[in-house]
Amino acid sequence: MNMKKIICAGLAVLLASGCSAQSSEEQQPQEQTAEASGLKILSPTGAPSLSLLPIVKDGKNTVETVEGADPLQAALVNPDPQYDVIIAPTNLGVKLAAGGKTTYRLLEVVTWGNLYLIGSSEEDLNEGHTVAAFGEQAVPGLVFKKAYADIKADVNFGYASAQETMAALIAGKADAALLAEPAATAAIAKGKESGKEFKVISDVQKQWGGSGFPMAGLFVESGRYEETKAMIADLVRQMKEYTDGVNADDPSALIEDLNAAGIEKFGVPSAEIIGKCWSRMNIHVTDASECSNEVAEFLKVFGVESIDGAIAE
Repeated sequence: MNMKKIICAGLAVLLASGCSAQSSEEQQPQEQTAEASGLKILSPTGAPSLSLLPIVKDGKNTVETVEGADPLQAALVNPDPQYDVIIAPTNLGVKLAAGGKTTYRLLEVVTWGNLYLIGSSEEDLNEGHTVAAFGEQAVPGLVFKKAYADIKADVNFGYASAQETMAALIAGKADAALLAEPAATAAIAKGKESGKEFKVISDVQKQWGGSGFPMAGLFVESGRYEETKAMIADLVRQMKEYTDGVNADDPSALIEDLNAAGIEKFGVPSAEIIGKCWSRMNIHVTDASECSNEVAEFLKVFGVESIDGAIAE
C-alpha cells in the first residue's frame, strides 16, 4: 500500500512538472511576440536621441543609443539588418543609400543643426583672435568652413572634439570655440565658475541660411518598412508631438521626463542643461519628402551630387 502511495505521489509530481513545463512553453511564444511587436531603434547619443524621449518613456519599443558614427555605419551596412529604425547623421545615411550600400532610406529629418560659436564678444571672430574648432572633415568642420568662409579670426582645427574646444576656451587658449549643444550651454556655465562671461556670439545655423541644415535623420529599413509602416507612423507622430510641445520657457516637464528616463541613456550632462538649451538643439521632426531640396544641398558639401533613391517613399 505504501509502495502504491509512493508511486502515485511520484506520478503526481511528474504530471505537475509536465503541466508546469507545458504552461511555460505555451507562454514563451507570447513573450517573444510581445518583444517582436515593438520596433527596434538605434540612435546616437546627444541631440538626436532626445527626439526619442517620448518613445523611451512609453516603453513599447526597444531603443539603443551609441556614441560615435562607427556603430551607426556598421548597422546601416549590415547585410542582415538588426534595426527597424536608425537615427544617424543625414550625410552618412543618405550617402550610403544613394550609393546603394544600405537598405535603409531617409524618412524624416530629426535635427536641424546645434552648432554655435561661444565667446565673450562678437569681436572674438575678428582679426587677431583665435577660434578653437573640431571635426574639420566631418559635419561641424565642413559646415563651419562653408558658413564662415570670410571669417577674419584664425581658426584652429587641431581639436578632436567639442570637449577639447570647450577646455581650450575656458583655459584661455582660444578666444572663441565651435561647440554643439548641449556642450555650448555647459561651457557657458563652466565659464561662470571661473569668473568668465561667455555667451553665444554666432549661430552657425543662421549663418548657414534658412532654418539650419538637416544634421540627423531617421532611416527606415526598406525590406521591412511595409510591414512596420503603421508602427513607424505612430513612432514619428509621438516624436513630433512631444518635441513640438516642449515649453522652452518652462522646461520643468521635460526635465522631469529626462530624469525619469535616465540622462545616461541620452549621453547629456544633465536634464537641467537640456532644459536651458532645448530650443538651440533644433529638434524638429520633418518629413524628408518635404525638405528633399535642403537634404540635397547639404549633401553636396560631402561630394554627393544626387540623392535619388535615398528617401523613403
